[in-house]
Amino acid sequence: MSLYGNLDGITGNSKPKYANTSSVYGVSATEAANTLGDGPKVAHAGWNEQTIGTGPIASVTITNGGQNYNSAGYIVVSGGGDGTVNLAYTIANSRNTLQTYSSNSYWNTIATVVIHSPGAGFNVAPTLTPNGPNSANFATFSVTLGGRAGRRSYETLVAGGSITGDDPADDTYFPGV
Repeated sequence: MSLYGNLDGITGNSKPKYANTSSVYGVSATEAANTLGDGPKVAHAGWNEQTIGTGPIASVTITNGGQNYNSAGYIVVSGGGDGTVNLAYTIANSRNTLQTYSSNSYWNTIATVVIHSPGAGFNVAPTLTPNGPNSANFATFSVTLGGRAGRRSYETLVAGGSITGDDPADDTYFPGV
């Protein structure tokens, strides 16, 4: 039995036996030449292993501050990472009767986000949810990741210009046949 074949099929039976994972793609010469996907990122047509870079949370922008949040709140992070991220927020009570003017008419709206620990291991932006709102006006955030988050790189495991067939699972990165 050979260590690899040249059929890029759905079963994955032709992938290199020592690297038969979901991140190994059979890239034909046509797919490698296609500039609409990651074709230009591979060194050669053949069996290529994809690595997706990761990074920490670099910044958090408040899209909508919401209202009715507790002053001792924290932010729940979901969707990746290594579990070490720690985010908190501060609120502004802009309807305080002692204030004469405010540009925000909400009670207890989130004013700032504090990154105590940026975490690591994110390859896509996580979902941030503040705890404790008592209304339907929930706060929303935009997250910027740092490091090499989301960066895709490829290593050619077996160079071969005779890859045939097309596994639809790789069409996101390598459109074509």
